[in-house]
Amino acid sequence: MFIFIKSYLRIMSNEWMQLFFESKIPFYIYKLYKGDALIFKFYAKCKPLIIVFYGTVYIMKVFTNGESIFLAILTSNSIIDFGFNSCDSNYIYYKVVALENTYFIKFCWLDYVNNFQYLSTVIKLLDLFRYTLQQYENSSYILSHKSTRYRVIQLLLFLCREFGILNNNYIIIPFELSQKTISCITGSNPITVNKIIRYLINRLFIQYVVHKRILICYSSFFSYLQDNKVT
Repeated sequence: MFIFIKSYLRIMSNEWMQLFFESKIPFYIYKLYKGDALIFKFYAKCKPLIIVFYGTVYIMKVFTNGESIFLAILTSNSIIDFGFNSCDSNYIYYKVVALENTYFIKFCWLDYVNNFQYLSTVIKLLDLFRYTLQQYENSSYILSHKSTRYRVIQLLLFLCREFGILNNNYIIIPFELSQKTISCITGSNPITVNKIIRYLINRLFIQYVVHKRILICYSSFFSYLQDNKVT
């Protein structure tokens, strides 16, 4: 089944367009607005794969008791695959939350396997897996710290590296980042996160501006990171 939405297809790369149409692989295109979420559980019959072809999301693993674990922040040309872990599928689900307006391609792995004709198509998909694994590894550094303060700082550093826009002596993170989102990603109490943010603001390391974008002062914030050996 195909969904033809012109505004979406303008964003979708010609390379993937050609791949899906030539291979006659059924696919869906989704748009997830900033702050909205998709919920995924394990599917026994059809193993879905999802390509993030535009935008940024973060992924949470949620347990039936209400607890959750941050997994990764993924950007364009990443692939989302939740079919690899079926052992605890009755007790968990995955939540994909958009940090900005994001577009996805969803298709069934079996359809892909049954329809691909050229080795190049497999290589393209492997490239996505390779890039996604790199993003998971980069994201894992956020939770490697025991201290909540350093988890928050590591998150800000990660966002600066991956998405930051340099502007004179500060770096702009170009999408809204609420304290609630910071709390979810770092696995921390919202009150503690609020205290840390206030500490960073008072030290003139960061500043909230319009729509809660974060400005990070290049000289002071990164000097602080260097002094405390946060990389």
